[in-house]
Amino acid sequence: MLDLAKAVASSPTGEAGRRTLVLDEQWGIGPKLHGGYLLAVLAQAAVDELSPESAGPTDRHAFPQAVTGTFLRAPDPGPADVEVTVLRRGRGATQVRVLLRQDDRPCVEAAMVLGVTPDPAGREGDVSPAPIAVTPFDACERRPETTEDGRGGLPIMRVVDTRLDPACTGFLEGRPTGEGRLTGWAELDTREPWSPVGLLVALDILPPACFDLGLYGWSPTMSLTAHVHAVPAPGPLRVTQWLDHLAGDRMHERCEVWDTTDRLVGQASQLAAVRR
Repeated sequence: MLDLAKAVASSPTGEAGRRTLVLDEQWGIGPKLHGGYLLAVLAQAAVDELSPESAGPTDRHAFPQAVTGTFLRAPDPGPADVEVTVLRRGRGATQVRVLLRQDDRPCVEAAMVLGVTPDPAGREGDVSPAPIAVTPFDACERRPETTEDGRGGLPIMRVVDTRLDPACTGFLEGRPTGEGRLTGWAELDTREPWSPVGLLVALDILPPACFDLGLYGWSPTMSLTAHVHAVPAPGPLRVTQWLDHLAGDRMHERCEVWDTTDRLVGQASQLAAVRR
């Protein structure tokens, strides 16, 4: 079992801003690699590329506060390379652009804001929504690695223990609620704590919310924006995802994630295609 830290790791090439890695097939949905996993790869590459910088305010900027990825084409598991370009270094944040290539073809490009790791205690006057209600983790069934509807396997379910709240699993039996909302839990199979980079996986881990409308076709992500608010406490994450807007063959989804201390640690929005 490959842990997440190893799965997103890359190696320097000796050329500034250039890194190499191997995309791991375990972090896939069917034959395609998971979108959140790919964003995590790019974010970790940016953090690692900037970490050796000389002393100064920017060497503290190792926390991926905001990541927006555009998915140009789906890379295959296997060797790939990453290019990290620093756009601006500031006292409060460093902005970078990261491009994933495979066989000299651009696959995923991301713009990021890296900042200082937030204070776990927060600050007086902070505002955050209360956590959602969800059936306890142990009372929810783990999602299987295989599907019976011909959509292919779910390798990522071997490495991320993902559990849907029974209240929203009717779509699995052809009985969607019609609300367009899914809720559940996510914990790494290794039980390693979720890292800020790992949250990029969790923010894309639930099935497409359109499944709860009875639309079960492939829903490839076109653009995914994730905001990471805090380092999660150990334990499973509480996740909810809902459909904001559906028109034609495009949908907009939102996702929010809380840790075991009931703290909102991340939220995301994405534009995805809908195959009706």
